[in-house]
Amino acid sequence: MDQTQVPLLAIAQNYLATDHAPFYMPGHKRGQGIAPALREVLGSRPFELDLPELPDIATATTEAEKLAAAAYGAERTWFLVNGSTVGIHALVLAAVAAGERILVGRNCHRATIGALVLSGAIPTYLPTAYDHGRDLDLGVTPETLATALERYPDTKAVLVVSPNYFGVCGNMAALAAIAHHQNIPLLVDAAHGAHLGFHPRLPPSALQCGADGVVHSTHKVGTACTQASMLHCQGPRIDPQRLHHAVHLLQTTSPNFLLLLSLDVSRWQLHQQGKELFSQTLALAAIARSQLSQLARIDVITPATTPTLDPTRLTVLLHALGRNGYDIDQELFSRHRVMPEMPTLTQLVFILSIGTTSQDIQRLVAGLAHLTPGGAPLDPVAPCAIPPQICSPRQAFMAEQESVPIAQAMGRTSAELLCPYPPGIPLLCPGELVTAEVLATLTAIHRAGGAIHGGSDPNLSALRVLRTAV
Repeated sequence: MDQTQVPLLAIAQNYLATDHAPFYMPGHKRGQGIAPALREVLGSRPFELDLPELPDIATATTEAEKLAAAAYGAERTWFLVNGSTVGIHALVLAAVAAGERILVGRNCHRATIGALVLSGAIPTYLPTAYDHGRDLDLGVTPETLATALERYPDTKAVLVVSPNYFGVCGNMAALAAIAHHQNIPLLVDAAHGAHLGFHPRLPPSALQCGADGVVHSTHKVGTACTQASMLHCQGPRIDPQRLHHAVHLLQTTSPNFLLLLSLDVSRWQLHQQGKELFSQTLALAAIARSQLSQLARIDVITPATTPTLDPTRLTVLLHALGRNGYDIDQELFSRHRVMPEMPTLTQLVFILSIGTTSQDIQRLVAGLAHLTPGGAPLDPVAPCAIPPQICSPRQAFMAEQESVPIAQAMGRTSAELLCPYPPGIPLLCPGELVTAEVLATLTAIHRAGGAIHGGSDPNLSALRVLRTAV
């Protein structure tokens, strides 16, 4: 296909040049009814392109999705305007029926738990490898997957995360081969990997490695607008019609044209200019790592020590500084106007992309150089053991529930999903036993300044549990 074409951009240019009376939705009528205060902030152009799914737009969107499929090497691609969450939900609904087993990497995003509630699938969570010295999740290993498939021959699908929030990619080729040997589809939450495959020095994409269904948050490292994502599928193990119906079941019937447009242009930019642009990004990443490595008490994760690392993801280790990442996150912004993507107890994560400038790198290095040490070196909090599963997430969601003080929740079955956010990885899932270890870890993160999402009580003083045993 002609990847120089940008069908939705052509539509946008045509509508901007066409003078007409809009008697269609939305109600602001191409910005004519927008409040002046909002127009002053945004200007008029976004509202002129806030268009419904007019006939020519639907046709152009279909063509743009075909171009995206060809660019990424998929057989079929869908543009998503509800974020990667809806893509993960659709993949699980298409691949696994209610009551069927799916193997899920425990470092999954909370969206996966939502997919389990919607589908009624029964999860078996797979532990991920963990580097305690760097407090670094390394994903599901091929050995772990092979052992699980041998133990659970009734498995219908496998879902893993790659790359993770820290830029660590799994051995996708090996995982795909193991799953395919059992004729099972490999589903990949590759929300952070929309750019992979467009530069030879980046890790291969999950699609290139043979994954059957892949979700990309094209807004995270690509240049699409926030909430704009893509869903791809290939091979015979996922029914594309079933997946198509799942997407249309879950996604809004009023897609935002600006999001669709940004996806089309991002595809064009990555395919046509990705190698050149990411060469510049990789050069900036190398400069940042070189300069940060010279700072006392600061360490960084490098491709040399983590061969599967996406080099555009910069993780700074704070163990030796003796201060937690939540405090440093606030200091970097308040004093230096540097805003990391994510703090953890012992790390700061920075996302570099084609939008990153040399000035940004200078401010980042200068901000970290001015940090003052705290007390003794921090000891990372090791991941919790996966709690025993009492019932499925869907059963827990549907069951009668009650709220109890957090101290009384231990030994009960959780009705809630609790996870530090970001990155949104659950420590406790609906249907799991509330353990002392989980409560201690959640409390430690909360006291250190981390946000715990998913619970009904943001102060973590109470927890919803099942009223009776399932």
